[in-house]
Amino acid sequence: MPISRAGVRNRNGFTFLELAVVLLILGVVTALAFPVIRSLSGNHLKLTARHLVRTVFFVSDRAIATKRIYRLNYDLNRQTYWVSLRSGEGDFSPVASDGLTQTALSGTVQFMDVVTLHQGKVTLGEAYTDFYPVGRVDKTTLHLTDEDKNILTLVVNPMTGRVKVYEGYIDEVGK
Repeated sequence: MPISRAGVRNRNGFTFLELAVVLLILGVVTALAFPVIRSLSGNHLKLTARHLVRTVFFVSDRAIATKRIYRLNYDLNRQTYWVSLRSGEGDFSPVASDGLTQTALSGTVQFMDVVTLHQGKVTLGEAYTDFYPVGRVDKTTLHLTDEDKNILTLVVNPMTGRVKVYEGYIDEVGK
């Protein structure tokens, strides 16, 4: 008895129609996923800002609790930051405990500049913020950017040591 070949699949490979459907599905999935993947760079910027805010908060509290002068250093050439402690002789040495080791900025985030009362606007080299035992902090403004040219401004309040984060490039707050 003859068997119809209508329901039998070609075992030599995929048909053109099957390949076209798979490529169409891949195209749709890629188109839907691309905006989500692109938005991750903005997340790097926000995550870096949060980490810096937590570091400033921690160092400010540490300076008050230990009655010692701490310094948050920024290396704009290497895009890193770290905490150091002032010794009795006035020299600062890096603190390598409590998660305060040198930290590189995450992803494609970079320091644009750091503005301090004592150093002015620094775009290359190193800058720093000093934290004093009485709770005062050097007035500091940090500008961070990412590959998409998003900018965040972090302003350290000199009286409280707390940080406010603003979207965009802000020169002076409350001027």
